[in-house]
Amino acid sequence: MLKIAIVGCGKIADSHASVIQRIPGCEIVGVCDKEELMAIQMYERFPIKRYFTDIGKLLEETQPDVVHITTPPQTHLEIGLQCLEG
Repeated sequence: MLKIAIVGCGKIADSHASVIQRIPGCEIVGVCDKEELMAIQMYERFPIKRYFTDIGKLLEETQPDVVHITTPPQTHLEIGLQCLEG
């Protein structure tokens, strides 16, 4: 099973989640957003195991194979580096 996490729970994240859940052998193990309400709402809309407000905890506790970064573009480098280091 390919474990996938999503960082950033805005509109585009829904598109990613919709496609991921149609791919055999993939599961969304967690979502993360600084705004807890956004993470909770996405967690409730899709079959997602957990939600987080801290990327470090998401990475540590779910150990994803893939991370979809669906935050504003200017944040991608910092989040991507954190994912690679975590």
